[in-house]
Amino acid sequence: MNIIERYLWKSVLFSILITWLSLVMLDSFFAFLGEIGDVGQNNNYGNLQALYYILMGAPRRLYDYFPTATLIGSLLGLGNLAANSELTAMRAAGVAIRQIVSMTLKLGLVLALMVFVLGEWVAPRTEQIANSFKLQMQQKQLAVGVQGTWIKDGERIINIGKLWSEKKLENITIYQIDQQQGRIASITRAASAEREAGTWVMRQVERQTLRNDGITPETYAELREDKLIPEQVLTIAAVKPNQLAAQELAEFIAHQRANDLSSGRFEQAFWQHFTTPLSTLVMLIIAAPFVFGFQRNAGAGQRIFIGILIGIVFFLFNRILGNMGIVYGIPPLLAATLPLLLFLAGGLWMLRRVR
Repeated sequence: MNIIERYLWKSVLFSILITWLSLVMLDSFFAFLGEIGDVGQNNNYGNLQALYYILMGAPRRLYDYFPTATLIGSLLGLGNLAANSELTAMRAAGVAIRQIVSMTLKLGLVLALMVFVLGEWVAPRTEQIANSFKLQMQQKQLAVGVQGTWIKDGERIINIGKLWSEKKLENITIYQIDQQQGRIASITRAASAEREAGTWVMRQVERQTLRNDGITPETYAELREDKLIPEQVLTIAAVKPNQLAAQELAEFIAHQRANDLSSGRFEQAFWQHFTTPLSTLVMLIIAAPFVFGFQRNAGAGQRIFIGILIGIVFFLFNRILGNMGIVYGIPPLLAATLPLLLFLAGGLWMLRRVR
C-alpha cells in the first residue's frame, strides 16, 4: 500500500507542479506586458525594473493560482493513471476508491501547509517589496524602506512607521525644514494618526522646536492637522489587506473594532489566509468523481475542460461573494467560507455516486 501511495503522490504532484508553474508563468507574462505601459514614463523605471517587479510578485501569483492548479493538476495526474488502466488495476488489487481519495488528501494536507506558509510569510513580504520598489522608481517624493515610508512634501519630510490604510497611520515623525537657514526647524512625533471628518487627529504628540538659543519641547494628547500628507501619495502607499499576514490583520481588526470603525475588507482577507489552503483539499475531492466517474466514456481533454470550468467558477464565485459581502454587509467569515462549503458539499455528493 505504501508503494501505491508513493506512486500516486508522485503522479499527482508532478502534474500539479507543472500546471501551477504554467499558470503562474502565463499570468506573469501578461503582467509584464501590462507593465510595459509604465516603462519609459520615468527614467528610473525600465524593462529590467519591470521584470524585477514581476518576479517579486510571483509568490502572490503562486498563492492565488494554487487551488486552480491543484484541481487541473490532479485531474491530469489521476486522468493519466485512468487512461493507462492503472487506477483499474489498483481497484482490482483491492484498493477502494475512498482509499485512493484518502491518499490524495494526505498529499493535499502537505500542500495546504506549504501554501499556508507561502501566503502567511512569503507572499505578503515579497509583494510589499515589489510595490515599494515600483513606488520608489516612479515617485520622487516617496521612498519605502525598512524604517517605514518617507515622504517629501514641500518643506516637510515625513516618516511613517506603519501606513495601515488611507485613514490610519502609526509612528509618525515630521521634520520641518527651514530653507532659509538650511536646518531643521522642528521635529514632531506622534504615536498614531487617524482621519476624522476630513482632518487628521494625531495622538500622543511630542514636538521639539529647535531655536538658536535651545530646544523647546511641547506635548499634546491630541493635535489636529488639516493636511498631514499629500492625498495622491497616501492613496498609492497605503497597505492593502492582501499584503498583511494573518497576525497583522488580526491586530488591525481588533483596533478597528475597538474604535467602532469598519474592518470588513481586512476581516475577509484574514479568513482567506485559512480558506485558500483548505480549498486545496476541496479541489482534490472535486477532481476524484470526474476521474472515476468518466474514466471509461470521457477523454482527458473533456476532464480538463470540466476542471478548468469548475476552477473558474470557484474563483469568480469567491471573488464576487467577497465583494458583495463588503457592499451588503455579509459576515466576512460566511463570505469567505461559503464558496468552499458549497463546492465541498458538491464534491462529496458526486463522490458518493461513484462506484
